[in-house]
Parts: sequence; C-alpha cells; structure tokens
Amino acid sequence: MPYSLLLQLLNRFLVSFVGLFLVGTSEWSDYMFGEVSFEQFVYHTRFGMNGILKTDAGSVHRFFVTAVEIPLVAALLIGAVSLLAEQRWRAGSNRDGAPAPLWTRGGALVRRLHLLTVVGGVVFFLATFSFGTYVGSLFGPDVFAANYVNPAGVSLTPTGKPKSLVLIYVESLEGTYQDTSRFGRDLVAPLTRLQHQYLSYDTYSQVAGAHWTIAGIVATQCGVPLKVSLLPSPEDPRQHLRSFLPRATCLGDILKSHGYESVFLNGPDLEFADVGTFLKDHGYNRTYGAKEWIQAGEPASTMTEWGLRDDRLLAHARTELTQLVANGRPFNLTILTVDSHGPEGLLSDECRRRAVKDFPGIITCTAAQVAEFVKFIADKGWLDQVSIVVQGDHIAMENPIHDILETSKHRTIFNLIVSKPVETKLGDGIDHFDMYPTMLELLGLHPAAGRMGLGYCMLKRCATPAPPAERIPQFKDGLLNRSPVYEALWTG
Repeated sequence: MPYSLLLQLLNRFLVSFVGLFLVGTSEWSDYMFGEVSFEQFVYHTRFGMNGILKTDAGSVHRFFVTAVEIPLVAALLIGAVSLLAEQRWRAGSNRDGAPAPLWTRGGALVRRLHLLTVVGGVVFFLATFSFGTYVGSLFGPDVFAANYVNPAGVSLTPTGKPKSLVLIYVESLEGTYQDTSRFGRDLVAPLTRLQHQYLSYDTYSQVAGAHWTIAGIVATQCGVPLKVSLLPSPEDPRQHLRSFLPRATCLGDILKSHGYESVFLNGPDLEFADVGTFLKDHGYNRTYGAKEWIQAGEPASTMTEWGLRDDRLLAHARTELTQLVANGRPFNLTILTVDSHGPEGLLSDECRRRAVKDFPGIITCTAAQVAEFVKFIADKGWLDQVSIVVQGDHIAMENPIHDILETSKHRTIFNLIVSKPVETKLGDGIDHFDMYPTMLELLGLHPAAGRMGLGYCMLKRCATPAPPAERIPQFKDGLLNRSPVYEALWTG
C-alpha cells in the first residue's frame, strides 16, 4: 500500500475510533450505572478512576472490551470501507463523459462514514450524560444561595445527655423494593417491620447532586450537593482534589468539635470516588476500606473485586461498636454496605447459607442483615445512648430488576430512624439535605431554627417551620445552577 494511502487509512481509523470509543463508553456506563449525569461522569473521570481500577477489575475488563476492543475492530473496518469508496469515486470521476455508477462513486455517506461516526459518537455521548442540562445550569438563577444556611454560623444548643450515632448507608436501597404488587413480596420485609416500630418518612426524595454514593454521603452530612467544576481555578482544590469542600462545615466536623470519635467502615477501597479524602477532611478519626481489611488479616476468600462483602463488614461493625460503647466516649459509627450494588450485586457467604441465588434475594438478605444489626444494638440495651439511622445512599441504578423499579412513579429512598424514646416526625417527606440537621437533633445538638445547609430538621421537637412546598421541584430545576456561594466552599 502506498505511504499516502496508509496515512489516509490511519486518519480515517483514528477519527472513527474516537466516535466509537465515545459510544462504547456511553454503553458501558449505561450498563454499569444506568442514567448518569454529566456531573457524575466528570467527577468519576477526574477523581475516581484510580479507585475504580483498584476496586472492580471485572468492570474495567468490560470497559476495555466495550470501549476499546470492539471500537478498534469496527474503526478499522469503517476506515477501510470509507477509503475504498473514496478511491473508487475518484477513479470513476476521472472517466470521460458518463457519470460513474453509485458504488463506483462510493456514495457521499459511505465516503464520509468516518466523519459521520465521530459526529454521531460525540452527539450520542453528550446526550447520554445530559450535557445539555449541564450547559443550561451555567446560566440559571442561583438556587443554592437562595436556600443555603451556612452551618458554621448556626448555634447548636445541647439538649440533655449527648447520644452517639450509628449511621448505616445501604447501597441503592429504595422504598420501591417494598412494593408487593411489583415484586410479589416485600423485598426488604425485615427492615419494614422495624419501620412499623420506629420512625420513617413516607417520601425520601432524591435531590440533584445527591444521586450517587459519594454525593449522597456529602448531601446528608454537609447539607450541600456535590457539583463538579470543569475548569477550576489553580486555587480550586478540585484541580487535584487536594482537599474536599474545605470551607464546608459537615457532620463529622461538628461532632469532632463536641468530643465525638468518628469511625467509617465500608467494603471497597477508600480511594474509590475519593471517599477517604472527604472523611479525612471532615472529622473522621479512623476509616476502613479494602486495603485496611487486608492489612487487618481478612482472608482473600472474603474479598471481592469490590472489597469486603456485607456479612464480614457487619461482623467487624459489631466488634467496633462494642469497643466504642465500652470506651464511654460519644461516637459516630458510619457504615456503607456494598452487596446490593449494581449491575449484578454481590453474593456473600452468609447469603449463600440463606439459599440466596438471585438479585432480589441479595436485597432481602442485605435487609435482613442490617435489621439483625439494629436488633443487636437494641438487645444490648444501647438505645438509651445510641440513635440509629438507616438509609439508602440513593435510588437504585442499573440492576437485574431495574426495569421493574422504573415503572414506579413514586420512587423513594428507604429510611429508618431508631431511637429511644421513638421520635415523632415533622411531616411525611424528607430529603438528603434534611438528614444533616435531623441527625444532629437526634444526638441532642439542637440547631437554631432547625436549619443547616439546605436542610430542615424534620423531627417534631425541632419546631422547625415546614419547608416550602415548592422546594423539591425548585431543587430539581435549578439546584446545580452556577453558584458563587457554592464555589466558595471549595476554595480556601
């Protein structure tokens, strides 16, 4: 092949590959996570790739096949076909007189197939990650500033003996799993029974900027969404995530200032989505992820690509909790489960012993183990000194029963507050941001006017004015709009 033709083939191949790579990336993301916002995609691309490489080798392999191997072969074929069409068109055009037949001319679309591929790939990629919504957010009103109450300026009044907190985030756990008409049974029945004994809200709304795990944690502990800046200034720590929301005052910061010890336990590596950086910067004394469990002597048989399974995680949580109670110091024990993570879930040894074989079974088994952990605390007689909050981190993403979940018009995050005495709720609805002042009130730290960040305390004893009825729709439409007040939380 002449050198000039080889260069033309290489050019068409590369152009085609870019478009197909973007399509493959979009398809991989849809399989792994379902609908993903542009903010979420950029965040994980910039700050979470090292963690995901360590966390899930299977997902990395699937990405390589979907976004690299298949596009490489297809791009070579498209490049060759478009170049051949171009050459035949040129040969036909050189004939005297009569026009060349269609294939000889190649057809305009065939000759430009590589260009159509890259254009189509870019459009598909931007549509998949709702890029248009992101662009629109750069020009809307500053909804964040209009609703934000800086926690640093809120006085906290102690009300009685301080209580400790056990905060359990259950991966992708939503109230829709309780719908017997859709699943034939309540998939989280062990936790539903606890809801009947204690407090829960009928509606726990998923809000903008809180729809993936680290974002849900930030929203519930800092009262703010997680937003990504595409072009941060050199002073913005998001440039390399040197620090995580350094000017935000979060749950861990407040508890540390009141003498609490905060401990975080989860199965995956703490580098995933930079969860460890957030915890370190906001008051947590000790944190445990996959690396720490291995160092602690966990055998390889108990680890998965996502780290420690929930049965072993909760076993460690019992040991940790027992020690924290024995220390006599107020504490915050935060636990993040993983077995119910999409797209397939993780099957632990304990769930196998319970004859679980499918994803709905994993959901039920996870709910049962969390309910047993709550019962362990109650049976120990610790509820007079410990309040428990169980909540999903966000509604479920892609999983084997996701299509059924999506048929519900009222998807809500599972929530449960266990305390003694049983608390009385203010209204039937709550969101991620409300959990922040609500949890502080549970512990005996009453926030003035019941407001922190974007949240309202939703316990009746807070005597907080009811949140405006239009708040959730307003958040949905404009919370992620550009906000200098929000950006200031990242500088300093």
